[in-house]
Amino acid sequence: MIRERIRENLGSMSPSFQEIGRWLLDNYDAIGFSSVHDLSKTIGVSNASLVRYTQALGFKGYKQFREAVQEEVKTKLHPDSEVTLNELDLLPVKKQLQRLSENEINNLSKTLKDISVQSLLEMVEGVFASNRIFISGFGVSKNIMQIFEYALTCLQIKDVHGITGSISDYSPKLHTISEGDSLFILTMPPYSPEAIHVASQAKMQGAKVFLFTDSANCPIYPDAKAVVRCANNSLLLTNSYVGMIAVIQVFINMLLLSSKGSLISHMKEIYHTEQEGYAFLKAQKEGLL
Repeated sequence: MIRERIRENLGSMSPSFQEIGRWLLDNYDAIGFSSVHDLSKTIGVSNASLVRYTQALGFKGYKQFREAVQEEVKTKLHPDSEVTLNELDLLPVKKQLQRLSENEINNLSKTLKDISVQSLLEMVEGVFASNRIFISGFGVSKNIMQIFEYALTCLQIKDVHGITGSISDYSPKLHTISEGDSLFILTMPPYSPEAIHVASQAKMQGAKVFLFTDSANCPIYPDAKAVVRCANNSLLLTNSYVGMIAVIQVFINMLLLSSKGSLISHMKEIYHTEQEGYAFLKAQKEGLL
């Protein structure tokens, strides 16, 4: 994998090459559409520097490097299907729906089939053993993070804190993470710099890092105590989140099973409080209060 090669060589390269490598990792999907002139201008380096960098990675030059990235992206888009983007566009709507649905079902099936039971058990143990739970997600992953945060809050196992938004938004919470806490990161390509920053800082401050992502290409992968991989095959230039959402649901249910009934009691208490709230609003609306 080209992305993995960039990451593996990052630490051994000169500071200027490291700067190029970090930019490419953060903007990987843009490589296949950029000329050497456009990309070097965007990064802020000379054409020659970018060419020498690709040669240091083992390519003849930028052209061969870009072609390798393009081929990798094609494989990611449809490794299990011969349907190209143009072919998909030409299909009748009903057939498009069928192909797209089948792809998502395959992602769900592959995620649950290949799931690491040991990693899930480590995550369950991490929740019960932690002082506090932090959950982080950016971009679309933020929405799944909020579902995860709400579900854990309802279980009332530990204090739960969401980390998202801009650096200035999340820095006060991130600063409080310490040894004995656990951080759950949800991230899909392109892996946001904020997610990488949060994971790095949390680990440095002594917290355990748990990761939900699509592959070992994720920069956070080596630093995570346990990883659950979510299949992310797409027929279009988008991520698939069906596997990640399913895994979160499975994880919550595993927490419930592991608690031997105590968390069910918490949820029943919350449900009772909720019903009291609806009764209060109804009485207020009817003028009884």
